[in-house]
Amino acid sequence: MTRDADRPTDPAAVTVSLAAEAAVLEGRLGVILEAIDEVDARIRAVSEKISRLPAAGDHVASPVNEAHATGLTPSPTRRL
Repeated sequence: MTRDADRPTDPAAVTVSLAAEAAVLEGRLGVILEAIDEVDARIRAVSEKISRLPAAGDHVASPVNEAHATGLTPSPTRRL
């Protein structure tokens, strides 16, 4: 037997405690579900961008086109 078995348990107090714990868990679940939705949206966005990329060997973009497409400037030391 545990120490708690020696004490009488008030069902109303247990109910209130469990309800409070359930509310906290529901709040945490909501945060987790929102985070999952954000990750799903990021995955979809990245997947869409990847699907728009040319297949390997289809076309090698010139540095001018590449800079325009990505918004990045290629390194001057880049070998073509």
